[in-house]
Formats: sequence, C-alpha cells, structure tokens
Amino acid sequence: MVTLLELLLRSAGFETVSAQNLAGADDLVRTRPVSLILLDVNLPDGIGFDFCRRIGASNDIPVLFISASDDIPTKLKGFAAGGVDYITKPLTGAEVIARVRTHLRLRAANEALSELHADRIGRLASSQQSLMPLPEDFAEASFQVHMRQALHAGGDFYDVIPVATNIFDYIVADASGHDLGVSLWTASFKTLLAEYASILYAPQDICRMLNKSLRRILPAASYFTALYARLNRSSNKLVLVNAGHPSVIIVEAKSGEARLLYQEGDLVGIFADASFGVMEIPVSRGDLLFLYSDGLVEAGGSREEGTVRLVEACRASAGFSSCDAVASVITAMSVKEDPEDDIVLMMVVV
Repeated sequence: MVTLLELLLRSAGFETVSAQNLAGADDLVRTRPVSLILLDVNLPDGIGFDFCRRIGASNDIPVLFISASDDIPTKLKGFAAGGVDYITKPLTGAEVIARVRTHLRLRAANEALSELHADRIGRLASSQQSLMPLPEDFAEASFQVHMRQALHAGGDFYDVIPVATNIFDYIVADASGHDLGVSLWTASFKTLLAEYASILYAPQDICRMLNKSLRRILPAASYFTALYARLNRSSNKLVLVNAGHPSVIIVEAKSGEARLLYQEGDLVGIFADASFGVMEIPVSRGDLLFLYSDGLVEAGGSREEGTVRLVEACRASAGFSSCDAVASVITAMSVKEDPEDDIVLMMVVV
C-alpha cells in the first residue's frame, strides 16, 4: 500500500517520504519538512489515532486517515484525534490525489493568512487605548474596569468580546517589557483576537491559535501572559484558560466568600506546544469575577502577599455598586497615580 501510494503521488508531482510504523513516522516528523501525512489507522506498533493526537499539540500538519473500516464511529474517532479527512479502502487514485491537493491548498491558504496577519500587525499604528472597549460599549456584558499605565501606552491589555447571545469572552493580558514599543504587541494581540474569538472555537483553542500566530511576529524572548474567560450567562457556566497569568478571584453572591481560582499555564508566544490551564465551573447570578494584571498584586511587596490582600479587598467590595466596587479595590491596594508597572483590574458581574 505504501509503495502504491508513493508511486501515485510521485506521478502527480509530489515529493514523498514513507515509514512502515509509528516510530519511523515520529522520526520523519522530527527530521523532515512534512506538509501532509497519509496515515493508516492500524500500524504494527500502534494506532494511528494516538500518533495524530501526539503530533497535533506541536505540529500544524494535516493528517488524512486511511482505513478499510468505513463505520461512522471509527471515522468520528479519526476526526476527534485531529485528522482532517478519512479515506476508505479500496483506494481510488484520482480521489487520493484530489483530497491531497485540497488539503495542501487549505494549508497554504492558512499559512498565507498568518503571513497576512503578520503584515497587517507590522503596519498597525492605531491608538492602544481606542482598542479597548468601555463598559458602556457592552452594557449587557456587565463589567467595570480600571487601568493605569506606567507610560502613556504599555504592555497591559484587556478586551471584552460578545461571541454569541448571552455569551461573552473577557480577556486580560500582559506583554513582557515596559517600554512604549510594547504597545505594538498589545495591538497585535487585539488584532488577532478580532480574527479568532468566536463561538466556533473553545477558549483553549483560541489561545493556541494566538500562540501560533504570535510566535511568528514577537521578537525573541518576548511573550504574553493572558487570562481568557468565557461566561455563558444563559447556562451560568464559566470557562477559564490561563497562560501564565494571575488567577481569577471569585466572590460568591450567596455566601460572600472570596476565593482564588488557582491555575497554571505556559506563556503565549514562547513554546510551539504550549499547554494552558483550563477550568470550567458553574457560577450563580450576582457572583463577582475579578481579572487583573500582576502590577496590582506586586506593588509594595511580594506577589503572594499582594494576592492575599487582593482577595480580601475583593471580598470587602461586594456590598458596593459596580463602579464603587472597583474603586474600593484600587483604594485598598494603595495603587499609586503613577505606578511603576501597568495595572488592569476588571470586575465582571454574573
């Protein structure tokens, strides 16, 4: 089968390499520039689905499964593993060539789109402040925000995006560095969010897409920390994705208790196979969610001490109106008018 496929593809003008098992396929992916993989479901040393899942975290190579089984559950397993197509045996040469060409064109189009994003971001010169929505822009999102920057433009960033009826995405991010040039990368983050933030993608998938694109354009050793929250106000479900950012604080409406929803995760823009912390929890009407940047908890002491003080300040703010609650937290944290680091505090009312 491998020999026949190689003859078929080479006759159509494609360059091919082949492996007889998954171990050989691992070596090829590590050592050769592979554009597409035709992968049997059952191989001598394992299952193709497992291999597809394994390479999917760190590679952007379309996988087309080949199998004699045409039952629906097996096909669905292939797609769930990350495969982009499923071809059943016996193979038809014209069909194989057509599917290979289609997925190579799709890959080329995605690469071109990423390059276009990089080009647009490189020419982006709009004001950083105008990129961030105000509470009155999305009244139904029920949020308040306080932001102070060490410079006129800086590395801290937030966004609020309505992705469906009663479903909102809330993002707080922080770019490495504190100079004015960092504001370009916050604009980059916003531009990519406008492209990727959609109900079609889970928050963790959006963070992976951001990571992939930002790795193309960020200078060496530059990165973002980010907290991505998706609140479904109809089902009262909250999904949190953490990329090396300070964790969300929740104040429960029923008990008045405040707690840190602790998460860990890799930074955005550094690792090709970045792993992010993912949490899904139920929330109740009236609960308060506090998203913030590290400048709020690191001023005047250690991050650990600042986090303890912030949890208490958030708990004490529960009796105030939305605007006053944010102001009370900022006052309790003794934030300076001219802070040494950028500060963002966003409060979301469920």
